[in-house]
Amino acid sequence: MMTDAGAAQAARDNQEAMEWAMLILADGHAVPDPTALDRLGEHQAAFSAWVAADPSRKARYLVAVREMLEAGGAAAELYTRPRRKKQAQDKRGFRPSLPLAASLAFMLVAGGIWWRSQGDAPSLITQSEARTPIETRVGEVRTERLADGSSVILDTDTLLLVTMTTTQRNVEIKRGRARFSVTRDAQRPFLVHGAGTNVTSEGGSFDMTVRNGIRISPVERAVKISFTRTIPSDQAKQLQLRPGQLLTLKAGQATEVDVVSAPRSEQQWATGVKSFDNVPISDVIAEANSYSETKIELATPALGRREIFADIDIRDIERVAQAISNFLDLTIDRSQPNKLILTKKK
Repeated sequence: MMTDAGAAQAARDNQEAMEWAMLILADGHAVPDPTALDRLGEHQAAFSAWVAADPSRKARYLVAVREMLEAGGAAAELYTRPRRKKQAQDKRGFRPSLPLAASLAFMLVAGGIWWRSQGDAPSLITQSEARTPIETRVGEVRTERLADGSSVILDTDTLLLVTMTTTQRNVEIKRGRARFSVTRDAQRPFLVHGAGTNVTSEGGSFDMTVRNGIRISPVERAVKISFTRTIPSDQAKQLQLRPGQLLTLKAGQATEVDVVSAPRSEQQWATGVKSFDNVPISDVIAEANSYSETKIELATPALGRREIFADIDIRDIERVAQAISNFLDLTIDRSQPNKLILTKKK
């Protein structure tokens, strides 16, 4: 029997599947066949990441596409049908060509409406619910300009879903890390949310990370934090975070919110070179590995507890491996593919 949480997640997946179908059908020139799930053009990377989180989403998307095509066909038939009674012997159905279906889907998206079916009576999805995915690959760091004039730096392996309308500015971090530089708009606060945590900014810049928990660090101007996830009852559900502070929240239920002074390395990821002041080597390796398909490993894992004091280009896996091997007086074993194993010198 499906739990309330499971039903809510299924509803969200159905909604997102519908949004993906609208987005891809509306891009008929670049994606002539929306059912070819390995040929979705510029949407491929973000769509694949969405499906990877739950393989059942693939079937939900295909159902949404089929429903849109059928609805588009019905609409086209209604529009083009002569104003006379159909002959009884004509029982052939009408299925629109993909360009026509894509055109109809685009018209519906541009008009701001679409029918959503979740087992109950249909309701309307407004244009404000449509979200644009922005994604980076492993090792890629990229700056994107948003429609409101704000900008965002996406760290390695990051996926954002962006909603920009005349009434709202919302971004969801599905995974990864980003720096938001927010253009002030008194009528539309800038809201970023992920893993049950909301950040509201009225201008300035801040970092937010969603990876095995939450990290939030204002760079310029304070931000407001609120929680929809479970936190201990003795902690405030809302708080203000100022530049120089770091909020951390580990993954899990009823996890304590911890606000501390941000180390100087916290915001240096945007430039690449980070100043590690007595940081466990295992933490440095984990961050460097997030930027590369080649991974650093310690032949003696206990050495990861040693702390390092150094300035390191965290995006250059070779330099990180060399810096750590020099610090620990180790050698780099390159005998295994995609591995840099730090081991004792012979």
